[in-house]
Amino acid sequence: MSIDREAALKKAEKLLRQGKLKGAIEEYVRLIDDQPGDVSAINALGDLYIRAGDTDRAVAQFTRAADQLFADSVWPKAQAIYKKALKVQPHHEHALSQLAEIAGRQGLSADAVAYLRQLAERRRIRGDERGVSECVQRMRVFERGTTSGLASAAAQEEPEPDDASEDPARVIAAATRELAVGNELQGRAALMRALTLDSTRHQDVIRIALDLAAEGRIESASGCIDVAADAALLAGNWKQAIETLQTFVRAAPHIPALVKLVELCVDASLDGPLRSAQTQLADAYLDTGRGAEARVIAEDLLEHDPNCEAHAQRVRRAMELLGAPDAERTVVDVRGRHGMSDVSESDANGSTEEAPASDDMEIDLSEVLAGIGDAPEAHPNDPYDRALKHLADGRTDEAMADLRDATRASHTRARAAAYLGRLHISRGELEAAVEWLEQAADGPAATQEEGFAVLYELADTLERLGESARALAILVDLDADAGGYRDVRLRIEQLARAQPGSGQP
Repeated sequence: MSIDREAALKKAEKLLRQGKLKGAIEEYVRLIDDQPGDVSAINALGDLYIRAGDTDRAVAQFTRAADQLFADSVWPKAQAIYKKALKVQPHHEHALSQLAEIAGRQGLSADAVAYLRQLAERRRIRGDERGVSECVQRMRVFERGTTSGLASAAAQEEPEPDDASEDPARVIAAATRELAVGNELQGRAALMRALTLDSTRHQDVIRIALDLAAEGRIESASGCIDVAADAALLAGNWKQAIETLQTFVRAAPHIPALVKLVELCVDASLDGPLRSAQTQLADAYLDTGRGAEARVIAEDLLEHDPNCEAHAQRVRRAMELLGAPDAERTVVDVRGRHGMSDVSESDANGSTEEAPASDDMEIDLSEVLAGIGDAPEAHPNDPYDRALKHLADGRTDEAMADLRDATRASHTRARAAAYLGRLHISRGELEAAVEWLEQAADGPAATQEEGFAVLYELADTLERLGESARALAILVDLDADAGGYRDVRLRIEQLARAQPGSGQP
């Protein structure tokens, strides 16, 4: 007798809500055994395996779903799921091969060649010379079909020596040719290869990027700078990565490059460079009319330096772009937060006993208090409002008791749970923090940005607890919903490499 699909999915969802991940997986496995063509269920099972930390089974499900879509010629969906597999295992050979094939069938010869070069490099590393030869043959087919493949045509007319791919100067020259004719993926791949062979070529890559920026090819230039910065990070040289991005954004205040620079400064705990990068990023957002993003950064800058009139003016400009009233009141409120951040619970209670501290705890009570200035007028009988008043007065224990009460009401459940999670983090109680942040993540959040922040903090806390697979699953979902959010993509790469069976060092 066939399984009722809707009933099975509902049962699996209920098991997940109860925290019974294994049971939910078993339910999906039974459904797929009964209905092996259910691509949606297969893909969902892969997501569950990621949450369970079983990356090998997750990728197997993703490629199974994508293979079925590929066979049905549903190439865009197949492409999306193959890329999903690559996020978990960045060098998965079958996914790279299929992505090359899809790109070729879509007429994207340059993309196809780029995927094949990654595949060839992977095969070369593990000594599969026959596999490398197959990739080269497939690349030649696609290169002949690339109208802009001038560098490839030149290579066919005048073959390079066999050891050309090991000469950094030749590789950089090849990269320059590829970039000159618009073959971005091939050019960047060649630059990374050159830096792998000789890290002292770093300045050559920066020069290429700056030349492209001077020509007005900002996106192409940014891609090259990403290569240089990523190569430095892979070598463990954070200082060089940050200086690379600083050099570029001085020439071209490109928002993606500035976002990446801010992320690296945060990770490296460099306050001065961070504030400088944030200032540039806020101005770039303001210049492009992105008031919401500009407001968040401008308020952070003003809270850090409340006497800076330039930061106050950035807040006002952001508020104007958003069409929000009372810009001046917002400036006053933000400046008021600066004094609150210095008030500890022990100071408020008159206690001289120091609270235990941990170098690993990046979230403290000041972050929890930061949003209180925007809260509605308190109602003494509302647990949530009472909690905010307690927090403002430094009475953390009373606030937590009221916040727990507030999680029982639907209109304050998510926000109260988020506050509780952050307060437990500030105390070093990470297991309790996870429980509350998970409840907050079930939402709905008051704003999309709040929802993203909760997911990010939940993943960060899970990673601190050593639950990297669960953290990875949450970050993958967050990146799908909010591409480019903070340092999510970098953390996905780092966690994916650390997963058992990833094949990464």
